[in-house]
Amino acid sequence: MLELVVPHMNRHYDLTYLNHVFHGNESMVHEIVQLFLIQAPQYGHDMTSCIRQARWSDLHPLAHKMKSSVNMLGMAGLVTLILDIEHTSKFGKNPSKLPGLVSELTSEMEVVCEVLSKDLRETSLGREFQSKRLRRA
Repeated sequence: MLELVVPHMNRHYDLTYLNHVFHGNESMVHEIVQLFLIQAPQYGHDMTSCIRQARWSDLHPLAHKMKSSVNMLGMAGLVTLILDIEHTSKFGKNPSKLPGLVSELTSEMEVVCEVLSKDLRETSLGREFQSKRLRRA
């Protein structure tokens, strides 16, 4: 099973849920993490495009899809931000705050993905020498 370490900052992930769902199958957890690392930049790009084109209502479905992935990977620090984007976009209340929210989300996602990628690389390299586990970042 993948080990979790107490985070050093408020942007983190927690793979407890994935470990539970996949009964500690590390290769399945790694596969989900790799898929997220591919999809996350696209979500950011798509959201930024919506902002540039003032397509506020198009943010709602993107945020909704992203929320599932972020929850699955235990990125609790990002859930509130995504919910705010989803709610604001869906109900059209104060859409002027959406550019700032999306900018903040994309910045935080870059940090989380960088740490998650680093941990995944270290874990993959560690398997060659010893059993190393993904940690909470």
